[in-house]
Formats: sequence, structure tokens, C-alpha cells
Amino acid sequence: MSGLVEFGIRCPSCRQGLLERSEQGDARCGACGAGYSIESGVVCLLAPGREPRTLAQAAMEWPPLIRIYESRLWRRNPLFAMVTGISFEQEYALINEALGLREGDRLLDLACGPGIYARRFARVVSQGVVVGLDLSVPMLRYAQQKATAQGLRNLLFVRGDAMALPFGEGYFDAVNCCGALHLFPSVTQALSEIARVLRPKGRFSAAVFRRSEGERAAQGTARQRAVSGVDAYSLTQIGALFEEAGLCDVTFLHKGSRWLVVSAQKAG
Repeated sequence: MSGLVEFGIRCPSCRQGLLERSEQGDARCGACGAGYSIESGVVCLLAPGREPRTLAQAAMEWPPLIRIYESRLWRRNPLFAMVTGISFEQEYALINEALGLREGDRLLDLACGPGIYARRFARVVSQGVVVGLDLSVPMLRYAQQKATAQGLRNLLFVRGDAMALPFGEGYFDAVNCCGALHLFPSVTQALSEIARVLRPKGRFSAAVFRRSEGERAAQGTARQRAVSGVDAYSLTQIGALFEEAGLCDVTFLHKGSRWLVVSAQKAG
């Protein structure tokens, strides 16, 4: 795919027009004419360096981590699987089955990082589209390089804000967000946006850090978040947050002591 309209990106300025690729090679709103740069194949909807960073978010822009993220030194590391109670391959298999993707589906991989999920999804929905959205420019550049090398033309990477997703209501058939809900400044706002861009009965999947039930565990997690920017959620809390956002049929695909893999469906 050579255009942008098929990816459904709405202009952050007017929130009405769709972005199109201009003759100058940038992205332009078809309604208000606002322009956004395309750098190394990544559509940049945010000006660089303007958002506050937690320690965890800053780490996601550290070049050494980006280079090893997908390898057995990090995400595929047996120690990582030991901590979470599940390997990456097992996690992907659970999520892929829960989403029930079809060839022509539209999917958003939110906080996609280096595209470890997005590239696989792009092969599954070969006649549809996948958008990978993240805040980290280095992660997105790496992801785009990998996608280009693998010849994935139905996959687009976007630098955007999870708190204000640049897509219309009900645009996506599925949304995935693995390893990031616990990093967002407001999980309530993020889930609200996820539900908004999902079609009725669209599927959502996520992987998040887990904490124990109870006030003492909640207080400990709050202190952890204040220092590192990393949150964690109990089973009860996740269920309540999802349902508040209009995401029902909450199913825990994996319940490790420190890691949850969960799916849900937008009410329809």
C-alpha cells in the first residue's frame, strides 16, 4: 500500500479530515490542510521531546535496549518468561486466538514498541491493515526498518498519543496493547480511547503487570509507580476498569503471579 487514507489516521488538529500522503512526501489533512512529517517511514503526529518521561518510558528510547528487545536477551529471554510465567510465543498464541483475526481486519497495535506483535498481525490480516502506534521514535524507526525488510506493505507505524487516539469511532476490528497499560499516565483514559476506536463487538487484548488484591498491595504499587512510572493491577481492578470503559466478556488468558494476559470485547 502506498497511500495513507486506508490506515484511517484522523488529523489531530481538526479531528475530522483523514491524512493523505502529499506530493512533498509528508502527511496532509484532506480537510484543514495541516501537515505532519514522515520520517524514515514513520508518521509523526507529535512534536519531539515535548512530553514528560518516566524512567520506564525513557528506557524505551535507549538504543541498546531497542536492539535487544526482541532477542533472547530481553523479550524472549527465559528469565523474562520465568518472571511472567509465560514465554513470548505462548503469549502471542493466546492473544492471536482470542482476537480471532481475519484476513481483511483492521487492527491497532497500541504501544507497539519495535513491532514484535504488529509484524505478525500484518501477516495474519494480509488483506487488511495494521497500525502500530507508539511514543518512542527510536522504537518506531526500528520497527519500520524491520517491516520494510520483511516486505510488509499493510503495516504503518505512527508516533501518536494513546490518550487521544487519531482514529474515528469504531474504526478497528481489534486492538492489542501488550506491556504498556501499566506505563500510561491514565489507564482509564487509555481504555476509554481503545473502546472508542473499536467497532461494536470488536476484540481487545492486553498484557500487564499484576499485583495482589488488597489495600496494602495497592499502596506498594503506588509507591513503585511514583518512582519508576510502572503500575500493576489486580484481577478485580482490571475487570472493573475494562467494564467501566465498555469492554465486557473479560477473560484472563494467563494469570501469573506478576503478569496478566487478558482479552475483552466491546459491548455491542
